[in-house]
Amino acid sequence: MRPNEIYENMQRDVIGQEETLRFVAVAIFKHLEGERYGNLMMIGNSGTGKTTVMRAMERLYRENEEFSKYRVVVILNANTFATEEGVVDTSRLFSRLEERARQILGEGATAEEIGEYMEHATVCLDEIDKVSGMVGGKPYVTGINIQQALLTLVEGERVVHPITIYKGTVPERHTVTLHTEKMLFLCAGAFEALYDQVFQRVTSPTSRVKLPTETVLRDGEVEIREFFSLRRHFKQEDLFDYGMQPQFLSRFDNCIILEDLTPLLLKRIFLEPDDSVFKTSRGFFKRYGIDLEITDGAAKRVADSASEARRIGARALKEVYGRIIKPFEFDPFSHDEVTPQAERHKLVIDEELVARSLRPAD
Repeated sequence: MRPNEIYENMQRDVIGQEETLRFVAVAIFKHLEGERYGNLMMIGNSGTGKTTVMRAMERLYRENEEFSKYRVVVILNANTFATEEGVVDTSRLFSRLEERARQILGEGATAEEIGEYMEHATVCLDEIDKVSGMVGGKPYVTGINIQQALLTLVEGERVVHPITIYKGTVPERHTVTLHTEKMLFLCAGAFEALYDQVFQRVTSPTSRVKLPTETVLRDGEVEIREFFSLRRHFKQEDLFDYGMQPQFLSRFDNCIILEDLTPLLLKRIFLEPDDSVFKTSRGFFKRYGIDLEITDGAAKRVADSASEARRIGARALKEVYGRIIKPFEFDPFSHDEVTPQAERHKLVIDEELVARSLRPAD
């Protein structure tokens, strides 16, 4: 599978974020081809799709038999590599990799088979921004140590890992040697303070950067205002100031900034994926014998309302839609909007219902 084919496959699950998907498709291709570096750092607000990208990759491996030995995908929070005492221990990662390999291979797998699946795994480290080497303007030793430990793994290390295989009730002790350079590492984080940090750099009195302008119609009047975009002004050096070690970042092919989701993309995310908020809700009402529908205008209003909560991205869809649908989930047949249709019932969510449900309480 070429990068463009991987990209098209993953678009089934990921709506928007085309640039990020292209980078991820190339990273996967390099991983499958055995090239050493293809690791990526993804930066984006909560709800922009970082975890969705990781899940799409997992499905890609699962549905294509030729990728069988790459099917081990684990997602871990980066800050869990340290104990409460600040001691860094990466053994938890290898335990998770073994556990996932056993789940995929099933009973009867040999230690060598388990080791091979572990060695070709994809390791997704979420909340990588939480292991910054700086907290509150002061050095954070635990964060620095976690970055150093991960650097060793990403760069390539030989890890001797014990595996126990049971023959009946008799345990057999084995060891496998894992070459971590054969793994693909994807790191992701919100880096919430990065926006303000870069904005201050760009707009400082000594900066020669000129922000682009945009024309906005507000209350019938035309306003011209400066427009700041993190994606446009970000430099990798900004992550050094944030507290990420240069040696650690140098082991990643690229740092990608995910786009904030527009109302149009949120509408598609709300309606189209198999596990979308609306399709999940429609499945719920089928248990009652109710066919759930939504008008285009109503879906647009849900997306518009969700887009106002930029910090949580697509997760806002559940909160907005929940305010509309929860009364019907509790007792659907007590509402006039649920109407009989032959042997079934029908509920249509229209703009008027959305507007009434989202109206602020007096």
